[in-house]
Amino acid sequence: MLTNTRTCYSDILEKVVVPTALIMIDDDVVKIYINPDVEMNAETAKENIDAIWDIVKDRKVFHMIVPDSTTHITMGINEFGDEQFEKIKKAEALVIKTLGHRILAKAFMNARKGKYPVRVFDSENDATAWFNELREQAEEIND
Repeated sequence: MLTNTRTCYSDILEKVVVPTALIMIDDDVVKIYINPDVEMNAETAKENIDAIWDIVKDRKVFHMIVPDSTTHITMGINEFGDEQFEKIKKAEALVIKTLGHRILAKAFMNARKGKYPVRVFDSENDATAWFNELREQAEEIND
């Protein structure tokens, strides 16, 4: 069951609501705010990507995941990630608040080594600042 509510506030910011998350798309940043007390598994993760794929498929994006401290993550490390979505990621930031999520995030980071940069943060502001640093580095290389 996929509930997809799209609201466009401008040409840049879009909001997609699915049963497990609120997804905000702002230009080249996709932020997924996972709802409290939901189970994140391979099926629900795929539903989230399917809900936004038509919006992001033609561009490279930074991906930020912000799970609630009560989110239950029940998928294995090898089940994380949609193949198509993985190909368009510039970098991924995990904003983690709990020890259990932090342990899982470290395993996730090891599985993603070499594909794109992945870092764990305590706050969204720090993650956004990192995305900005990566943008600046890319601009310097292209100049």
